[in-house]
Amino acid sequence: MKKESLNALFLKFFIIVLIILFFTRVAIFFSFGSGFKTNELINAFWLGFRFDLKLIATALLPALLIYILSFKKIPVKFIDIYLQTILVVIVIFSFINYGYYEFFNQPFNAIFFGIVNDGTKEVLKSIVSNKRMLLLAFLAIVTAYVTVRLFRKKYFFIKDTPVSFIVSFILLIFLARGSLGTFPLSKKTINSVDNKFLSQALLNPIWQLYYAYGDLKLNRLTSPKKVLKRYKIKSYEELLQKAGFNARNPLLVATKKDAFLEKNRPNIVFVLMESWSSYIALFNAKDNDVLGSFAKHAKQDYFFLKFFSNAYGTNPTIEALLLNSPVKDLSQSKGKDTKFSLFALKPYIEKGYKTFFISGGSSSWRNHNDFWTKQGFDRYIGRASIEEYFKTRCDNTWGVYDELLFKYIEQNLFNNGNEPFFAFVLTTNNHPPVELPKNFKMPKINLNYYGLSNDDEEKKIRLGAYHYQTNALGEFLTWLKHSKYKDNTIVVATGDHIIKGFKDYKLPKELFYKYAVPLYLYVPQKYDKLKNIDTNIVGSHNDIFPTLYHLTLSQATYYNFGTPLMQKDKETFGWNEYKRYIFYSGVSDGKKLYGWDKNLTVKKEIMLNKMQKKRIIEQKYKNILIEYLLNDEVKNSHRQFGK
Repeated sequence: MKKESLNALFLKFFIIVLIILFFTRVAIFFSFGSGFKTNELINAFWLGFRFDLKLIATALLPALLIYILSFKKIPVKFIDIYLQTILVVIVIFSFINYGYYEFFNQPFNAIFFGIVNDGTKEVLKSIVSNKRMLLLAFLAIVTAYVTVRLFRKKYFFIKDTPVSFIVSFILLIFLARGSLGTFPLSKKTINSVDNKFLSQALLNPIWQLYYAYGDLKLNRLTSPKKVLKRYKIKSYEELLQKAGFNARNPLLVATKKDAFLEKNRPNIVFVLMESWSSYIALFNAKDNDVLGSFAKHAKQDYFFLKFFSNAYGTNPTIEALLLNSPVKDLSQSKGKDTKFSLFALKPYIEKGYKTFFISGGSSSWRNHNDFWTKQGFDRYIGRASIEEYFKTRCDNTWGVYDELLFKYIEQNLFNNGNEPFFAFVLTTNNHPPVELPKNFKMPKINLNYYGLSNDDEEKKIRLGAYHYQTNALGEFLTWLKHSKYKDNTIVVATGDHIIKGFKDYKLPKELFYKYAVPLYLYVPQKYDKLKNIDTNIVGSHNDIFPTLYHLTLSQATYYNFGTPLMQKDKETFGWNEYKRYIFYSGVSDGKKLYGWDKNLTVKKEIMLNKMQKKRIIEQKYKNILIEYLLNDEVKNSHRQFGK
C-alpha cells in the first residue's frame, strides 16, 4: 500500500476542520442567538469561514516548513500525529465553547483563564453535577474519537513534488494572512458585522481563546507610561481631563464635618451575595418564594433593583468594590504585595475601625488571606475558622453553609466594646454545584414567572439555593433588629453577579437582566440620610462605598469614582465592564438606549442623549485612570523594596 503524501494529509485536515467549525458555528448561532437579518447571517458565516481558513493555515504552515527544511527526513507519520492532535483539540474546545455559552451566555473571554484559579476541584465538581455539561463532555469524546478515525482513512492520492510544496506554501501564507488588503484578517475585522451577538460568535473557539488571552494580558499590570501609550493619551493631566475631573469635580473629595458621626461611629456589615440577581428577586411571590424571610426587610428598608455589578465574576467584583479595579486578579499579580491607596476601607481604618473579611470559602482562594490583610483588613476569617468554631464540616463544595456564616458574625463581631467594626462578608452557597443542609426544605417555586417550564428541576434547585442564602440574610437582619445593636449597625447587601446560565438573556429586551443585581441598605434612623429617596434610581457597585462614607464618616477623603445615592439624580448612571450602561430611562449597549416598563423589561429603542454619551466616554477614561494609578503604585512599591 502506498504511503500517504503530505499534501493528501493537508487536504483531509482542511476539509474535516472546515466541517467541524461550520457545524459548531451553526449550533452556537441558532442555539443562543435569534432575530438575525439574512445579510448579517451571510456576512457572519463568510467572516467565520475566513477565520477558519486562517486557523487551518496557521496550523499547517509550521508542519510544512519543518518538513521542507528537514529535507523530508521527518517521517510524514509524525506530522500525521501532530494533525490528529490538533483535530482533537479543536473538537474538544468546540464543545467546551458551546458549554461556556450555556453557562456564561458569551464566547470565551478573560474569565475563562480564571476558572482554574477558582478551584480546579470545585469547578470539576460543578461540571460533574450538571447533566447537560456531562452530556456535552460525552459527546465531545465520542466526536473526537470519530473524527480521528475518519482522518486516518485514506481518501486522496496526491504526489508530493517541489512544485506542489511551493504552491502549498504560497497558499498557506495567503490564507494565514487572511486578506489581500493593507491589513491582515484580525479581531478588528469582526466590527463589520453590526449584530453584536454574531460579531462575537462568528470566531471559532481557538481564535476566541487566542483573543481572550490577549485581553487577559491587557488586564495584567504594566507601567503607567505603557497605560498612557496603549490608550494614546499624552499625559496624566490629559487623562484626568478626559475622565471628567477638574477643579469643580476633583479626583479626591471629602465628606462633610459631622460632630455626631465623630462620636457615634456605627458598625457596618457589607454582604456580597453569590449570584444575587435582580431578575430573580423581581418576581418574588407567594407561589415563588425566592426571598424568604428577607422579603419583609426589602419592604421595610431600602431595596434597589436597578443596579449593575461593575464586574461579572466573584473575584473581579470583590476587587472592583474594594479597589475600584478594572484590572483582573490583582491578588495573584505582581502587585499582590502592594498596599494600594485606592483600598475602599482605608477611610474606616483611619477612623479607628476594626476590619474583617469574612468568607464562607477558603481563605487561600485567590491568595485572599495574604492579599487582603496586606491591604488593611485586621483579619481574614475563612471556611476553616468558621467550621472549627462550630465544630462541624459542611458538605458544600464552595464554603460553609450561609446560615453558619451569619451566625458566626452574630456571635463573634458584636462584642468589641466601644470599637466599631467593618465586616466585608462573602456568601458561597448559591454557587453550583448546589449543596444545602440536609434539613433544608424547598420553598414554593414557580418557574413560569421567568418564562420557563416548571418541569425544569435543575432551575428549581438554583432558585432553592437563591432562597436559602437570601433567607439566611433575612434571618440575620431579623436577629439584628431585635438586638441591642440595631441602632448602631448599618447593613449593606448586593450581588457579585447574576445567576449565570439561568437564562440566555440574549434578546435586547433582556439586556438589563444580564448584569443587574440588587442593592439593599438597612440604616438606623439616626444615621439615615436617604429618607424620601426614589428606589427607582439607577447605579452600580462603584456608588456603594461613596454612599457609606457619607452615611458614616466625618471629613473622610476618598477617590471620586462613584456617586453617593443621596446625591443621585436622573442624569446619573451605572455601568458594567462589558460596556453596558444603566440610565434612569433605560439600558444601553454604548450605542443604543433601550427604554423599559415597570418590570424592567426593555420595550422600545431610543436615542442616547448628549449627556448620556458624555457619561459613557468619561467612564471609559475613569477606568483607564484607575488602571494608571494601580500600575503607578505597583511601580513605586517595587522601587521602594528593590524588586
